[in-house]
Formats: sequence, structure tokens, C-alpha cells
Amino acid sequence: MNRILLGAIASAVVLITPALACETITSAKVKLSACVDATGWATQTPSGDQEFLYYSSDETIGFAVINENGAWPVSQFREAILSNAAAAALDAKPENVSIVSERLENIGGKAWNVIEYQVQIPDGSLLFQNFYYVQPGFGSSQFVYWSAPEGGTSAAFRAGQMLATVQFTE
Repeated sequence: MNRILLGAIASAVVLITPALACETITSAKVKLSACVDATGWATQTPSGDQEFLYYSSDETIGFAVINENGAWPVSQFREAILSNAAAAALDAKPENVSIVSERLENIGGKAWNVIEYQVQIPDGSLLFQNFYYVQPGFGSSQFVYWSAPEGGTSAAFRAGQMLATVQFTE
């Protein structure tokens, strides 16, 4: 009986401890917050439309949070994402952006679109995993993760950890 109790306590400590390293980020533009594991991500200075920017401690994965007050049709938003990717691609050519997959994910109790795409850049290529939500009355939010293609599984795992903490605030 004591072993079961000790096992349960150990499991609870393992599951609760990561939450203690949480740094809550709250958007100033939309009603959304999330938890960033302060031990695994280093804060960077955001630029352009980025509200938050982080790199993994080993600098192999990055992510940005882009929030805007305005909302557009989802298809238009998707096209804007791909246009921005093409602008950053090698020679700014759309053919240097290839879509890997698209799906819907439940994040914070809402259906988010996800588009994974690979962008050719002068030094090789980057894999992007863009989780985006657009809704009239809310605005839009993107959590964009990137890594070298071989780091895609690790980036997806880390994205999942963080996106599980997303909350829509009132």
C-alpha cells in the first residue's frame, strides 16, 4: 500500500513540477494567454508583428506568437501565411515553399488550423509549424514554430507542451 502511495506522490510531483517553471505570457492584443517553460526557452526581442519571441536553449527551435485585433476569412489568412513564407524564401519565390501537411487541432477548446511548410533559404531549409486561429470578435493568433527539418519532431513535441496551456481569457 505504501508503495502505491509513494508512486502516486512521485507521479504527481513529476507532473506538477514542470508547471512550476511556467512563465505566463498574456497578449495585449487578443484575449489569450499561455505558459512558456522558462527553463527550456530563452526570451528574445520580438520584431515586426511578433508579440513574443523565444528560442530553445540550444537555439535549434524558435517560436513566435503573432496576435492581431483584426480577423479575416481563414482562407485569406492561410494565403497570407504562405505569401509571407514565400517572401522569406530563397529568391523570394513561392516555389521555394512546400506544404508538408494541414490539419485542425483543438487548442484551448477551440479548433485551430495548422499548416506545416518547408521553406528553402540560402543555408538550406527550415520547417515551420504554424498554428493559427482567426475569429471575428476575437482577432487572430498564430503560434509559429520553426526548426531544421530533422528537428521537426522535437519542435512538434515542444509546441504540444506549450499549446496545451493556451487559455482564452475573458
